[in-house]
Amino acid sequence: MQREYKKHGFFSFVPSDSQNRNRELWCLKHGESGINSVGRVLEVSRKGIKTKEGREKVVLSGIVADYTAKIPFFSWEEREELRKDTIVQIENAYLKRWNGLPTLHIGKNTSVSVIENHIGFPSWTVLMKPKKRTIGEILNCGGAFDVILEGDIVSVSQPRGEGNRKRIVLDDGTGALFLEFEEQKKEQEADISFGMPVRARGNVVTVESKNGLALKLIAEKMKISREAFMIRELKNFLSRYT
Repeated sequence: MQREYKKHGFFSFVPSDSQNRNRELWCLKHGESGINSVGRVLEVSRKGIKTKEGREKVVLSGIVADYTAKIPFFSWEEREELRKDTIVQIENAYLKRWNGLPTLHIGKNTSVSVIENHIGFPSWTVLMKPKKRTIGEILNCGGAFDVILEGDIVSVSQPRGEGNRKRIVLDDGTGALFLEFEEQKKEQEADISFGMPVRARGNVVTVESKNGLALKLIAEKMKISREAFMIRELKNFLSRYT
């Protein structure tokens, strides 16, 4: 195992074979396989299931992160290396969507080993913070977990057959996607109007639409920059009469 020093100041642990260089977590895409990566386990939980053959086994799910992103993972095998706050080398994993989110799958042919020498690797506390991304980046990658997006509301409509639900579109100049609130915060949709600048945190998931697959930000937190909105509206008003 070698260490490669990145320009941002962190070490990236890579296998000696340059053909198997580690991948950063921030833009792994659905359908990719043979993924090698290094990350810190932020959360992990164990669950007992029964297979189709009637055999009981334990599977793991959680979150792993590097300096670029956090990503959910799922392991079909119980792995003692996957412990909270442990840095691990993962080799030969694959990426599939789970509930619309890009999820790193650790199968029976995946190897997981603990990295003891973790000088320079970001701490658990640092990695738990969400990353700010552009919509363009996320559209290219096909989704994102726990990110911050900033942009303007460019469309607010109320489709037929969806009750009081609004269809909201957020645009940051690099791209646009749908915006929706978590179930327990749906009432906040009433505060949204065209042109509002917002800062939102949540997961960007793949959903089905009339035109195929689309991306939607499921916001758990959102801040409306009302002051910026009022200033913009005032400037627009004055420009029409000056």
